[in-house]
Amino acid sequence: MKLGRISSHARVKMRQRGISEAALQSLLAGGRVVQDRLGGKIIYFDHEERARPQPECPERCNNSYAVMDRHGEIITVGSRFSRVRGH
Repeated sequence: MKLGRISSHARVKMRQRGISEAALQSLLAGGRVVQDRLGGKIIYFDHEERARPQPECPERCNNSYAVMDRHGEIITVGSRFSRVRGH
């Protein structure tokens, strides 16, 4: 999946949480994608990907997730503290 538009909210959250665009690109390239209830997508690193070292992503980035709306815009990013439910 390629990096598309990033909302201003997502850019603020990236800055606050220390997630670079390179880390977000890595997440989109190798992360697991699941559909949410509203037609969007949640992208995150599953257990196998978190175990694999990501050179452009610091250690805390392995727990990152991104939420993409149905039009392909990244609307928010964050760090997971629990598993993604139902998947």
